[in-house]
Amino acid sequence: MRKILLLLITNLLFVSLYAQKADSCFYVQVDLANRWIWRGLSYSETPVIQPSFGFSNNKLNLLFWGSYAFERRSYSEVDFTVEYQFTKKLKLGITDYFAINDSAGARFKFFNLERKTTSHMLDAYAVFKPSEKIPISLLYSLWIWGADRKAITLSQNMSSYAEIKYEKSYKELTTSAFAGMTLGEGSYASHAAIVNLGVGISKPITFGKSVSIPAKIEFILNPETQNVYINAIITIK
Repeated sequence: MRKILLLLITNLLFVSLYAQKADSCFYVQVDLANRWIWRGLSYSETPVIQPSFGFSNNKLNLLFWGSYAFERRSYSEVDFTVEYQFTKKLKLGITDYFAINDSAGARFKFFNLERKTTSHMLDAYAVFKPSEKIPISLLYSLWIWGADRKAITLSQNMSSYAEIKYEKSYKELTTSAFAGMTLGEGSYASHAAIVNLGVGISKPITFGKSVSIPAKIEFILNPETQNVYINAIITIK
């Protein structure tokens, strides 16, 4: 884990140097959603605010992201992501998910890096776009270290997630459809199963001629749990 953290710090230093030579930018964003639904699972019972900031260019993306629910003592996260676009078709990334109990006086233990007790969890993933003409992307994700572990033995679940997504833009309107599954027993399900089906529509909400706020609505179904959600998200950049 210490080697991985060192690698993340090295990438951060590389970003600051590379920013002077590449077409790059720093960005800030805030998302507001009626629920926090991710990969077919619900992580909140109330609306959430999800601030993020980072750096990106045509190759590298560095993201700091958080999620906080509008309720007391809620499950929250602070995540750190490094992505690299190796080719036009292939992007690789790693995310450190840090889960916290967001309550006054709580001790988050951010520097606890013992695998059996840490609240950190590393997700290694790849995104592949097979064709520039067909707007389809393939995602494979594997939780390789940390809090994704069995309750009794504390061994790693190695939970996997695979998703195919279609996304097409028509002027200001963007439509999407996606299907995700886990390939075996883990945190998503107790066996291989489809856990995330959905469709979405994105379109800016305009106020007069000068204000435009991106908005997205998704219909999400988890066939394994038989849970269904309609999720609305607005973005402020």
